[in-house]
Amino acid sequence: MKNPFVLSAFAVVLAAPAWAESEAPGCSDYSEDKAAWSCFCAADAPTGSVWGSGPYTADSNVCAAARHAGVIGPEGGMVALETVDGQASYSGSEANGVVTRDWGSFGKSIAFPPPAASSDLAQCGRFPSGTESHACFCPADASKQRDVWGSGPYTGDSDICAAAFHAGAIDAGGGEVSVLRVPGLKAYSASEVGGVATGDWGGYDFSIVFNRN
Repeated sequence: MKNPFVLSAFAVVLAAPAWAESEAPGCSDYSEDKAAWSCFCAADAPTGSVWGSGPYTADSNVCAAARHAGVIGPEGGMVALETVDGQASYSGSEANGVVTRDWGSFGKSIAFPPPAASSDLAQCGRFPSGTESHACFCPADASKQRDVWGSGPYTGDSDICAAAFHAGAIDAGGGEVSVLRVPGLKAYSASEVGGVATGDWGGYDFSIVFNRN
């Protein structure tokens, strides 16, 4: 039976496992006094009641909530739970084969943060001066419409992410890029690839290219 006096809730978020899956605690071991908890849902993990649609109440079945949220699929996997602030009510819904229920006010509630960046690198901008190579990260929503000159090599002042899309070094999901400084050209020719239109330019003192290794 649900306890209306429990004033907490949990969030299910993607996280790097703290243990090997074979050693990870089961998600049924989660308790509401934990601010954060990493655990493993087996493919055949038993499901139970879930209240809310993200947020979910803290006494919901963790693995069923994770399935509903799309954090794991039928094959199970690692999840992380995080207690956060509450809301006035929770609405049930159906998603990913899991049906959740409505509930009233809880003192804490959960929210799904956007997926963490897959890299700790700084976001790309322009190639930094005084360096021969540069590693950086382009988010999925990086603009493709920023200034780029050339078709590979690109002028040294071209926007790295737009040039990387044009070069095929990253796709629509973004990602890490490794940029190299190479000698400049006397002229750079424009082209359009992957939704990125580059411009013509004359001589520039150095160029950038992308290391595919």
